[in-house]
Amino acid sequence: MLGELLAATEPAAALEAFSRALTLHSQQQREVLLRNEARAAQRAAVDAVGDEAAAAQLDGSVEDDEPVPVVPAKLLNNTAVLKYRAGAIGEAMALMNEAEQSIKADPSKATALQTISMAYNMARLQEATGDLKNAQHMYRNLVQQFPGYIDCYLRLSAMAKAAGAMAEAQHWAAQATQQAGGHVDAQAMLATLHMERGDLNAARECVGKVGAEGSKDPYMLLTHANVVMAALPADKSARSPADKTRRDHIYKALNIYREVLKQQPDNIYAVNGLGTCLAELGHMAAAKQAFDEVMRASAKAKGFVRLPETYVNLGNLWLARQQYNDALIMYEHASKLHNHKNAQVLLYMARAHHDAGDHLAAKRALLRALHLAPSDIKIRFNLAFVLQEWAVKVFKRKYISGDAAKLKDYSDAEVALMEAEKIFNQLHALGKEATRIEPKKLALHAKFCHQQLPSAAHLVRQAHAEQAMVHSQQKVRQAELAAAEAQRKLKVDTASAARKAAETRKLQEAQRALEDSKQKLEQMKSSRQMAALADATDGDGSGKGGSKRKRGGGGGKKGAAGEDMGDFYVDDAQPIERLPKARKDDVDVQENLRRAGLDSDDEEPVDEDRLFGSDDDDAAGDAANGSAEGAGAAAAAGSGRGRLKRRAAAAAAAAGDDGAEDAGGAAGGDAGFSEEGMDEAPGNGSLETDALFADDGTEVRQQWSTLAQRQMAARAQSCVM
Repeated sequence: MLGELLAATEPAAALEAFSRALTLHSQQQREVLLRNEARAAQRAAVDAVGDEAAAAQLDGSVEDDEPVPVVPAKLLNNTAVLKYRAGAIGEAMALMNEAEQSIKADPSKATALQTISMAYNMARLQEATGDLKNAQHMYRNLVQQFPGYIDCYLRLSAMAKAAGAMAEAQHWAAQATQQAGGHVDAQAMLATLHMERGDLNAARECVGKVGAEGSKDPYMLLTHANVVMAALPADKSARSPADKTRRDHIYKALNIYREVLKQQPDNIYAVNGLGTCLAELGHMAAAKQAFDEVMRASAKAKGFVRLPETYVNLGNLWLARQQYNDALIMYEHASKLHNHKNAQVLLYMARAHHDAGDHLAAKRALLRALHLAPSDIKIRFNLAFVLQEWAVKVFKRKYISGDAAKLKDYSDAEVALMEAEKIFNQLHALGKEATRIEPKKLALHAKFCHQQLPSAAHLVRQAHAEQAMVHSQQKVRQAELAAAEAQRKLKVDTASAARKAAETRKLQEAQRALEDSKQKLEQMKSSRQMAALADATDGDGSGKGGSKRKRGGGGGKKGAAGEDMGDFYVDDAQPIERLPKARKDDVDVQENLRRAGLDSDDEEPVDEDRLFGSDDDDAAGDAANGSAEGAGAAAAAGSGRGRLKRRAAAAAAAAGDDGAEDAGGAAGGDAGFSEEGMDEAPGNGSLETDALFADDGTEVRQQWSTLAQRQMAARAQSCVM
């Protein structure tokens, strides 16, 4: 098949071919199923015919169902492998399950080798999905059934290495070296394990055991070059002319990578190693060009070739140029390819953060790495070193007075120093053989942390005292602000109370003025009533309507009853005419008095002296006021009575009494009041006090005068003797 031919060199094209083959098989299955459904429908129609002969004839014309073709398990398995290499783990798992169903449907089409390969691939997918326990169980079963299956030993070794069980990993790798046909791959795996443990001599021995034929294997050559690069001295620069040993190691590894490229020009692992050697020699531009070539090859492979180490190497180039952000981007890509579960990549990220001065970010990266590899010595040492440097940096930092972060930072730095001292002492106790770190170096770091702890504790106490002082000052300041706010509110409240008091006083004054106005109005009302009554009474007598009497020394005439009416002044300048006298036996007058609610013949006589005053009272008042004042009063009295007469005449005309005769011509005649005029009087003849508060003052005065004169006229008639 085309896919099998392209699988080794062009995996993307091989996957496309396999996918096309699966599509054709699926289409063939659907066509067969459709034809079988049509035959089933025909048989159902035959069964529905009642005539047995016709049914038998029709039944012979219906074909039997075709067997549904089964997709070959080999095709499904190969497609699943390529899907796995492309990173589509879920699709690969589904294809493997379908392959197992295919074998169960037609076991004769699957060979024993295919069955073993499918079992191994299923275990590999279980491992990729994280089901390590089930994958390990499947690998062990395969090893028991087929002891010569080298790949199962190597996967068990790799799983143990990933779990940190280096002894178990070496055990499975050593088991693989004892099997026929697995010598080179097993030795390469064992050499890699020794190299990662730091035992370079054991790694070189594993490389030397493969012999001349095995030494030409590309995988073994790459392992040999990696061991050579791992043996480089780490404390000197390869660019130093005096460092001949280091340069010799680099050139040796460079030649090995070139030999691999001669055999496999597209081997991106060899290109990546070549770029590493160039970077160690200081040829950064050439190294970057090599790494870029690897990146292009990976992109061309459409995900089938993923080399996270290339991103790590590019990150190291940017780190050497002190371009920390670019380096972190490369490290992040590498970590993503490792599903963020590679502790070594996290260690590189921590280095970039540390060199950039971000110790907290470096601390976080190292803690994540320590979570993935708790027993890694390098991660633990670097974590302690970062904690130590960060604590010293915090204690040397300048803080402004009253900074709230100072106490927290100092407390965290003190804890970091304690933790760093603890880690350094633990590593020192393990010894050089386990840590591959000089004990003097570890002891020096632990001693430094121990010596700094008293100073750190003193600084923390000072920070506590400073924080307490700041809190005290803040409380004082808050109290001052509260007092100032209270004083401000007191001023505002005082001003508000003063305004309210002033408004209250104004309101009270207005109310008093209103009350005074009401009292004055009542007094004016009473005065007008008394003036009207006096004027009406002054008109009674023996028909001497035009007679006047003077107050005080001027004297004057009295009415029929002998009362002195005095002077009354009204606002209206119109003269008030004297009302005519009426006889007490006049029936009409009595009826009018009854309607007006005034006195009748049965009532007691009115004490006019008590109501209006007597002449003696007037004389006494005049004597007290003096002769001059009495003369003025007399003059005023004469003019006042004329005005009263004119006002009474006008009021009588406004009342509209049709049966009333002219006031001047009716003197001495009967003054008859019509019932129509009396009907206009309110209620029981009392005054309409509400009318005094009308808007139009003139109308109020006229209405009051009319009603008052009508009542006074009726009362005057009842008082005639």
